[in-house]
Parts: sequence; structure tokens; C-alpha cells
Amino acid sequence: MAKYDFSVHYYGNALEDNRIPVKELAPSLLALSEAFQEIQKITHPYEEPLSLDIKATEKGSFIVDLILANGRDLVTQLIDFLNGDESNALSNLTTYVSIFVGAIGFVKTLHHHQKIVKNEKTEEGKVKVTFQDQTSIEIPKESLDAAKNIEFRKNLKEIIKPLCSDGIDGIDFYHKKEETIKIEKKDSGAFEVPEIEAKELETTESEVYLQIINVAFEHGKWRFSNGSNTFYASIEDENFIDAVKKNEQQFGSTDTLKVRLRTSQSLDKDGKLKSDFTILKVLDHVKGPKQLELDLGDKD
Repeated sequence: MAKYDFSVHYYGNALEDNRIPVKELAPSLLALSEAFQEIQKITHPYEEPLSLDIKATEKGSFIVDLILANGRDLVTQLIDFLNGDESNALSNLTTYVSIFVGAIGFVKTLHHHQKIVKNEKTEEGKVKVTFQDQTSIEIPKESLDAAKNIEFRKNLKEIIKPLCSDGIDGIDFYHKKEETIKIEKKDSGAFEVPEIEAKELETTESEVYLQIINVAFEHGKWRFSNGSNTFYASIEDENFIDAVKKNEQQFGSTDTLKVRLRTSQSLDKDGKLKSDFTILKVLDHVKGPKQLELDLGDKD
């Protein structure tokens, strides 16, 4: 099983007696574990999932081991070791920590420069990011991908949440026993998660038959069924709406409308698929059956 030491040091007056409330520490460390799992999904999505285990504590510090938790038996581990897979796993862990550190550094830099105007790949396999003030930095592509990942950013916000408490002034991350990156209380604003705007996907129009489930004038949307699903749709056919208001259109429980339907699909800010339905024109009103139609034979 591949292991890699990665230290987290919370410091401040509140930690002088080597104590920190569990309700502040636990969510931060859980988010740290999930942040590494998101990095793993970006770089090695089919690899056995990572876990973070607490190894020991020192004054004002919490030492964390990053462990590749694969749950394999000893025979499989031996075969992997002989094939060099264990060495690859350790190399991956080292890469994950580097990506994590690089992503944090980029998020801090982005907070100070805000708008990105250009990014381009370099010959070394990195990405050169240029900001509106014409300053630029080079960052590994994987670190940039992590910084753009919404789940990773949410985890970063949770990781630094203890900084919002009185007496906790900073968090240091140590890599190979050396300090690699520092986050101070003044930096906490950099880790706010940006709002994601809804993304329009596709808009289509079609002629379909819809059965009326509910007529609702108060919010302007009627409820329909297409035979397999029910949904609400607004009606933009003013002639039809006017006829309904004048009681020139009356409806039964099984009436069906033939309509020209516009369907608009989008992703909301949470990444969930959303569909909006609009009836552009009512082409026909098919009354539901009020009595059985029987074949009584041909009339003489």
C-alpha cells in the first residue's frame, strides 16, 4: 500500500494548549480528503480511491498521512510491487500533493488579480495565465483543472473554514517535511466559491399531442401529460388564451391539445439539467370520448 506523508499545521493563540474543537477540525480534514479525491478523479479516474488518515499530533499541528486505500489482499499487493505498480502509486500520491499545492497558490493569485484575459499552453506542458493587469503566471494544467473544478473549490472553502474562528490565524501545508504553502486569515476571502451561471444547452420545436391535466390561470402554466411524463408549460398563443377567457374553449378531463411545443434545456448553477416548456400555438383541440364508439355494422 503506497503511503505519503503530508502535514497540516493549524496555528494561532487558540492552539497554545494544543487543542482545537472537533467541530472545527473534522469538517476541515474531511474536506481535505475529498479535495484529494477530486484531484484523483481529474488525473486518474479509474485508480482505487484515496483516503486520508491521521497519523499523530504535535503541539499546534495535526500530521496527516495520505494513503492509497485500495483494499487489495497481500498476494495482489506483492504482484503489484513486483510489476512496479506500487511505485507508480507512490508517484501518483506525490503528484496529487503537487497539484493540490499548485491549485491553492493559483486560487490565492487569482483573488488578487481577478480577471483572466488569456491562457496558453507552454512547451513544458504548463499553462501560462495572463491577467487583466498583464501580469502572468505559469501553472501545471492539472492544478488549473483542479482550481476550475467546483467540487474541489467547495472543499477548499471547507478546509480553510477554521480561519473564520477567533484565535486560529493560519494554516500551513508541509510537503516532504518542508513548508510549501501558507494560508493566513487575511487570505480566507480568496477561497469563496464563485457562482456558476446557468448554461443554455438546446432549444427545439415540435408538434405534439398533450393531454390536459390541470388548467392554471394564476401562474400562467398549465399541467400536461405527453403519455409518459407530466410537466408544466406556459402558453403564448394569445388567440387560444383569449378564447378560454371568453369561455369559447371548454375542457373535459381527457381532452387533448395538438400544439407546437418549444423545449429549452439548460444546466442550472448546481449542474442539474432543467427543461422549460412553452406552447407557441394550439393547432387543434381534441375532445375526450364521452361515450363508447361501437361498431354496429353498416347501415342499409
